[in-house]
Amino acid sequence: MGATLVLSVVVSRELGPAVLGQQSLVAYVNSLMVSVLIFSFTSASVQMLAATNAGDDRDRLAWLSRWSFAAHLTGGLVSALLLVSIGFARSDYQALWFLAAATAMVDSIGWAHASRDIARHGWGPTASRRLVAQAVSPALAIAAVYAGLGIEGVFTAQLVVAVVLLLVLRRVDRRTQTPSVAGTDRPAWAPVLRLWSMFSLSVLITQIVERRLELVFLDWFHSPETVAMFSVAFNVVGIPTMVSAALIGASMPAIAARHARDPGSVTAALSRAARVVVAVNLVLTAGTIAIGPRLVTTAYGEDFAEAGTLVRLLGLTLLILPLGHLYSALWTGTGHLRPVLIAGGAGAVVDITLAWTLVPPFAASGAVVASLGAAAVSAGLIAVHTHRRGIRLEISPGRLAVTTAIALAAGGAAHGTLLLVGGLAGVVLAVVAFGLVLAVTVRFLGLVGREDTAWLAGTLPGPVGRAFAGLSPRPARTAPTTAGGRHRG
Repeated sequence: MGATLVLSVVVSRELGPAVLGQQSLVAYVNSLMVSVLIFSFTSASVQMLAATNAGDDRDRLAWLSRWSFAAHLTGGLVSALLLVSIGFARSDYQALWFLAAATAMVDSIGWAHASRDIARHGWGPTASRRLVAQAVSPALAIAAVYAGLGIEGVFTAQLVVAVVLLLVLRRVDRRTQTPSVAGTDRPAWAPVLRLWSMFSLSVLITQIVERRLELVFLDWFHSPETVAMFSVAFNVVGIPTMVSAALIGASMPAIAARHARDPGSVTAALSRAARVVVAVNLVLTAGTIAIGPRLVTTAYGEDFAEAGTLVRLLGLTLLILPLGHLYSALWTGTGHLRPVLIAGGAGAVVDITLAWTLVPPFAASGAVVASLGAAAVSAGLIAVHTHRRGIRLEISPGRLAVTTAIALAAGGAAHGTLLLVGGLAGVVLAVVAFGLVLAVTVRFLGLVGREDTAWLAGTLPGPVGRAFAGLSPRPARTAPTTAGGRHRG
């Protein structure tokens, strides 16, 4: 995420907002195609292949491997054809769409090989290889920009990295021989198709509600510059969103295990996670709204002042999405996809409707309202379902007020610093002021209750968790008592 933001800064400063808007649109549409038509097959295939490997059913494994590869190739071909068609329908920057189509096709073959390796050895090895590719790709793209290759050089760099990664994944996959379907009975294909369809639908809903669908409407009704403004704001807000998602991901194994052992006791575990997520997101919201706009104009230039304003508005999604994500993760982890799909589907309908209605007259501001509306509807519906299933969160209004005050104090300190100091120095000092006020207030008041503090300290990575525990209030000491129960002294 950080490398991608740096790339967008370089593109905006070297090639201009309009080119960044074009790049953002192509990248989003390509991501949509790959996620829905390719990666959904990967997720479903890994689940089925892993289960079949564990059961040592080689006949079924052979057919699933064959179907998985064919599905990935078909998804890649459809994605490439759609991207090429869009390119031919546009009057400028057609090469970007053609390069994206080639990259999607290469990615489909790469994921086809990767899905079989992941089913055998887990996500670790493949994730490591992809992390390297994700680090190299933006760096190579930045080099292409400075080499004078333009935005076409950025997409060419991504294609080159995708081809190299494909060769690596193909070699790894071929180390293990896949069983042949010759002489075996073909298993029922309907359950496989049903699972693939569920994954595809789930990914499509996520792409609509949470992944910048509004860019398509902004491109249709407005200019590439407007697309760039919304894209930059969305990416900046995406950083704290990832922090929240990581916390939710860390909490879900314990919650799912509790639900499996004793469904009636899941409220306590979910409430603890919710209290922590709400507290952290209040702080993240305050920091994003206070520092985000100046960070945008400092990094991207004053031409992106509108994007800075949009950051303040989009930052409000940090107050809406996390609980919805927490509820959705609960039901997905326990095998109840229907309420998640219904809530997400309703959010998608709201997003499309509001974007179609509000983007033409209000441009990027209308896109923000559409995004907020979709998030609110999706989170609200899944929250209502959870409440009706008897799971009611235990959140103290008093503790919530204390956490809100801490967030406001830290955000106010950062905002005041930015009023006094301009430029990059102002951003740096604002971050320092935010951190200092947050540390002091958390030390004396606590971000969450003591039990929740211990849980959060254990959830965060080692040094971060220890630092948080050190900043939090220490439990009050009780004076030793005599045998008769009286305090000494």
